[in-house]
Amino acid sequence: APKSMRYYGQRKVVRKQRSPVGQDSSQKEPSMRGIEFTDRNYDFLSEGEGTLHMRLGSPVPHPQPDDGFIGFECDGPQPTLSGQGCRPIIVLSLFDGISTGLVCLKKLGIPVLRYFASEVCGNAKRVQTLRHPEVIQMGDVRDISEEVLSSPGRIDLLLAGSPCSDLSRVNPRRAGLTGGTGLLYFEFVRILRHLQDRDRGEGRSLMWLFENTCHLDSETLYQLNRDLGLPSLRCASDYLPVRRRRFYWGNIPRLHQMDPITPPSLELQDVVDANKTALVPYVRTLTSNRSGQFPVQCNGVAEHLSPTDFERLQGEGLPYCFECDA
Repeated sequence: APKSMRYYGQRKVVRKQRSPVGQDSSQKEPSMRGIEFTDRNYDFLSEGEGTLHMRLGSPVPHPQPDDGFIGFECDGPQPTLSGQGCRPIIVLSLFDGISTGLVCLKKLGIPVLRYFASEVCGNAKRVQTLRHPEVIQMGDVRDISEEVLSSPGRIDLLLAGSPCSDLSRVNPRRAGLTGGTGLLYFEFVRILRHLQDRDRGEGRSLMWLFENTCHLDSETLYQLNRDLGLPSLRCASDYLPVRRRRFYWGNIPRLHQMDPITPPSLELQDVVDANKTALVPYVRTLTSNRSGQFPVQCNGVAEHLSPTDFERLQGEGLPYCFECDA
């Protein structure tokens, strides 16, 4: 199985071939017809049983910022840390990875009453257990039904970042939204719609944030914008010496505004191990591919970045993942 199917490959999607008769390949309709879902029914986007379809010309809604928001039910003026004075919140994080969403909430000072996480990677879950034993596991995102979603009660914040390996233009063999891990995006939309409908009926509003790569083809980006609204483009180089541009969709206040505070400028030399010399001020997106230039040298010998270097470039305190390998 391809690497992208390593964890999510047990429930496969059968992609049917369209008949070429009478079809002009130069005017191919940007749709997702002809996809047979063998294990899930995505009714919320369907125009018929088991069929997904995009229509051009539909207006893309602009997210409306709520300028009156002062945190999660905070009292008084907006504090420096948006979470100070807030009531504890309940969070659901899909594709949670190593629970960096919880790390960010803690750094912001936002009190978390319960943190529910959906993750299937064993290595990531070991990091979760070691660093955040309070995390409540929800299992595979595809198994989170409406009944399961009712068990946490009220959910204040929904976080998600579905796998991008089948969505990124960098992958020449990507399946897009029609197969592989790309289909997991629709699991996020399914859960988002359910929680929004439930909260709307109870007079509440759900806060949510979805992240994915900015290297999307036009068809995929159109579908995401049609479902979620316009994204905000942010780059990790605004805070750390790594260039990692990502799209963020959501209704988080001031998501589409520039940060009022300019963070201190950091270069690679500021975060690498003390015995190393950085050869470049910034590094590109961190991936598992170790080819390319050597960004640092140690005792005059060019080297790749170490695991602790990677952790610092991700903004994590040390050690975060290293002890989990023992």
